[in-house]
Amino acid sequence: LKRDYGVDAEKIREYFPLDHVVKTTLEIYQELLGLTFAELPVGSYWSWHKDVRCFDVKDTASGDRIGHFYLDLHPREGKYGHAAIFHLVKHNTDQGAVDCMLCNLPPPGADGKPSLLRHSNVVTFFHEFGHIMHGLCSEGIGNSTRLAKCPRDFVEAPSQMLENWTWENEVLQRLSKHHETGDSLPDEMLQSMLRAKHVNVAIGSLRQIYLSRLDLTIHGTDPPKDAAGLQDLVDGLVPRSVSLPTHLATICFVPLDIS
Repeated sequence: LKRDYGVDAEKIREYFPLDHVVKTTLEIYQELLGLTFAELPVGSYWSWHKDVRCFDVKDTASGDRIGHFYLDLHPREGKYGHAAIFHLVKHNTDQGAVDCMLCNLPPPGADGKPSLLRHSNVVTFFHEFGHIMHGLCSEGIGNSTRLAKCPRDFVEAPSQMLENWTWENEVLQRLSKHHETGDSLPDEMLQSMLRAKHVNVAIGSLRQIYLSRLDLTIHGTDPPKDAAGLQDLVDGLVPRSVSLPTHLATICFVPLDIS
């Protein structure tokens, strides 16, 4: 990417200090959805780790409480290793929903240096926080909420739409702030990122085709009869679905070991 498109990921990181990205993302969602977030003082809420933050969410116009959300941002031993959302409490007659966002973003350095994010981390944070908003803003009670009734293959759609803002110049001017100079992301950097945005997207699409064919076969009319048959299916679908050199196919399509 650096050679062919001029994308210098390390230079770009300097414009995305974690604290600024989190603060600004929350500000953007509050403006967009007409909400007010208030961070609760440490010690005033139940938590599973000292670094976990908790926010109260209210409708700005009415002042009604909608719910709460937790942010658990940094990696630690034993923690879930991916970015994900967990709906801890569904909307009910006594209180609003409580949702949790787990990430594994780099913490600030012991020497006081700020945590700097890759743009892909910024996209992920914006995307996952969209799921938080989807959960909190869904109308209804318990399993009758619009979130609970949301078709499984649609559940990613709101966040996938929302994350596109992280490629818009107006939003990036707000989300970015050089950790030393305070400058926003230069336009030439943004343009290089846009030129490279769809590089290797097809590989990701091929992986989804592979997983879809695997799923359709397993749940189809003639599924594998035993573990050996399943392993043969897994091994056989990769080369038939992916026209890549073997070493690239192995990297992008990690073989599954059924044994």
